Amino acid sequence: MTSKILALCDQRRSLRKRKKDPEGGKQYRESNLKVKISIKDTTEKWIEDQCEDIENSLKHNNSKEAYKIVKDLTGTKQAIATTIESKEGKCLTEEKEILERWTEYCSELYKHVATNKDLNVLNVPPSSNNARHSILRAEIIEAVSSLKPDKSPGIDNITGEMVQAGGKRL
Repeated sequence: MTSKILALCDQRRSLRKRKKDPEGGKQYRESNLKVKISIKDTTEKWIEDQCEDIENSLKHNNSKEAYKIVKDLTGTKQAIATTIESKEGKCLTEEKEILERWTEYCSELYKHVATNKDLNVLNVPPSSNNARHSILRAEIIEAVSSLKPDKSPGIDNITGEMVQAGGKRL
């Protein structure tokens, strides 16, 4: 609601009392129409601005912001689970039981301990093709600068922000 729309609403409110006489009724209807048109135009402009923000976010590879705007516009909310199953397969419906099960589930997700087998991913074999297809410094700089923030680290626990903060020396 803009100040212009609020002023039109005040004007319409003052004309409401004169709605019963023919001239007052006409003025009230005209004022009411102005309010409705102003609200519609302002709403459409706001939606267009939001769409521009989405497009700009996508152009700048900021999908997180674009998704947030779309979610806010569409009003879609995540469904809240009203029933889930316990480990034993029993159906849980009480809020307290559901919260306890989610807590148990999430804590189990983070109990994983890396083994030597997991760390073998970090061992890279030596290059077999002597600099035939070497990676250029410019390609590395481009890749590091295009890393998105707020992403989970890999098995080495190094985030994209850490690599970017390392600068040229890294």
